[in-house]
Amino acid sequence: MINFLPQLYENELFYSVIARHRRMCGMVSKRALINDLFGRYVVVSSSYFPQYIDFFVACLPPTSNITTREIIKKHTLFPFYTSFLSTEKTNLIYETMAGGEDGSKLNIEQQIGLGGSKVRKCNFLRYCPLCYKEDIGVLGESYWRVKQQISGVLYCSKHQVLLKESSVLSTGSGIEFICADEQVCDENVLEDNYSDNVKQLNIHYMNNVKRLLKGNYPRKELDYFIKYYIDRLREKRLASKNGSLYMKDIQERFLMYYPKQYLDLMQSGVDSGSPSNWLRLFVRNNNKNRSPLRHLLFQQFLGVSLDDLFHNQVVIGKKPVSVQHNPSFDIHQRREKWLQLIAGNPGANRSQLKERGKGLHTWIYRYDRDWYDKVTPKSALGRARAGTIDWEKRDEECLRLAKEAVEIILQKEGKPTRVTPSSVRKKLGFGSWFKNEKLVRTQHYLEQVKENIDDFRIRKIKWAIEDRVKKGESLSVYKVQLHAGFGGGGKEMKKLIMRELEKQ
Repeated sequence: MINFLPQLYENELFYSVIARHRRMCGMVSKRALINDLFGRYVVVSSSYFPQYIDFFVACLPPTSNITTREIIKKHTLFPFYTSFLSTEKTNLIYETMAGGEDGSKLNIEQQIGLGGSKVRKCNFLRYCPLCYKEDIGVLGESYWRVKQQISGVLYCSKHQVLLKESSVLSTGSGIEFICADEQVCDENVLEDNYSDNVKQLNIHYMNNVKRLLKGNYPRKELDYFIKYYIDRLREKRLASKNGSLYMKDIQERFLMYYPKQYLDLMQSGVDSGSPSNWLRLFVRNNNKNRSPLRHLLFQQFLGVSLDDLFHNQVVIGKKPVSVQHNPSFDIHQRREKWLQLIAGNPGANRSQLKERGKGLHTWIYRYDRDWYDKVTPKSALGRARAGTIDWEKRDEECLRLAKEAVEIILQKEGKPTRVTPSSVRKKLGFGSWFKNEKLVRTQHYLEQVKENIDDFRIRKIKWAIEDRVKKGESLSVYKVQLHAGFGGGGKEMKKLIMRELEKQ
């Protein structure tokens, strides 16, 4: 049984309580200390997420009012790192920290999301030199604070000076219970070279950390947070009505809100050129744990409060949007216009009529299909109903149509389409018969006009540059590459873009 225990200071790390107990007892042997505190020898490998707390509480004097819940909730990093986890996961981690033995095979850090996360926990305990100085003057000793061990907390929330890293390891088999004393701490304040913007952003972040540690917010499923974020992005016009994300705009706005230096300090730099950077994946619906640090970054970017984030009653996320088509003129007028189009294009097939009557064709085909089938001529090049096919005549007609289709593809507005036999056939709306080897002249023509892949890429690059210039948008290799739709690309692609940009 533990005969006495030092007073637990507000926001003191449980590790710190044990360290002060060890110093007061003058106990040298770490093994004897563990046996004394837990009633048996257990392995303590984390100062942030200690286990076997039930054993510790059982060894306290009967008059002690300290509970397992109090230690886990107020003296460990548990409330912060479980804030965005489900109730089931939160309870599992709590039980493992409380019991330890039954859940010893459970990797707490893995469950919390620290295992594979790019946002790493602090490897050494940190402190504020002014808090240390103040503690020595008022209490005669100092202690390790919970808030100052949270990833992303750069400043002391009370004195607003930079935190300092001690030489005391926070995790690992070599943990020694070392006090925050003159051996590992000092009163010298670090020089702050960060901008005021960086400081204010971090102070806002620290205030939210404080709320998570004390707020006791309800636990939610990850799906809830994803839907909530989509709803707020929709309000900011960064997502469509159905919840499709305008990822390019989101990324640009996010990088305008947070300076690169700050994101690097928060272990959350965004590589604009990577299609799988953390920001792109953050608002996607997958089951991977998100770091609470990044939840707070995104919540701060959206400009919403933690109360609204956790207590919002209705979330929608992605949703189907039904479009009501209200014709600007009646069906008879549309039919008349369609008949005029047919009369004005004798011999044209349905594909050609569709191309020449865009919009009108779409409406009639969708909402007046029976009438459309009765009055619209079918392709003269379809399967012959009777008699022998005159392949020479068909070849001549196909060649004429192929040339028209190529012209349409090349003159098409917007992002270019590559000229290939397949794209020509698709444009004409013909089936696989169009590839028949009996269409000799047509096939020869298609092979001649087939666009080389490099030529097509250059045409696409030129279009992207012209389009950006027309819209008054800036030019860079990356932005042109993205605008042209080349995705990740490669060195050769970037060389092509650079060559065309140099011609500007």
